[in-house]
Amino acid sequence: MQTTRPQLSVQLSVLLATVCAVFLLIGGAADAEEPPGSTTEYVVTYGDTLWGIASERVEPGQDVRPLIRAIKDLSRITSSDLRPGQVLQIPEP
Repeated sequence: MQTTRPQLSVQLSVLLATVCAVFLLIGGAADAEEPPGSTTEYVVTYGDTLWGIASERVEPGQDVRPLIRAIKDLSRITSSDLRPGQVLQIPEP
């Protein structure tokens, strides 16, 4: 059985699409986040800062930046600006 040029083109396109889909699925699985552990909700009050909230929850001398990043990620916020009444998710140690 002989394959014509248009048939070969379609077959290669299908193969390429399949390979791309597999790589996208593999890449998506690799980027999947670990399920978050236990969290505590914290309601922001006037004058609160992420630095202040995080520094109250780490050991003296420990870097607070990883906890700030975790709070921002879990709370799905991109800014460090907080509003009174805003609810933050604080990871449990």
